[in-house]
Amino acid sequence: MQKLVETRIIEIDEKVTGGVKLPRTMILYTVDADHFVLAAKPVMILEDNALTKTRVSVVYEENKNVIKLPSKIYNFYHLDESDCTIMTSSKDPTTITITI
Repeated sequence: MQKLVETRIIEIDEKVTGGVKLPRTMILYTVDADHFVLAAKPVMILEDNALTKTRVSVVYEENKNVIKLPSKIYNFYHLDESDCTIMTSSKDPTTITITI
């Protein structure tokens, strides 16, 4: 029997990205036990130093960017239990750092 892989979501308000809608797919880099980064384009320093790298889907709904995270990532960072800080740069609002 094939096991279904669950996906979990994280919502990012469009105010965080300065009103910029995110692309339909993004790159997720796991940096360490407390941080991961979502990026529209490859980030060279993370290409060599990230623990993992995967693609994630993005859906825009009701003024929010909904990121579909793999359940392994969602569960590892305990996103169902903890608050997280979502930050972007004013220079590049499509690169998002999530701090747990």
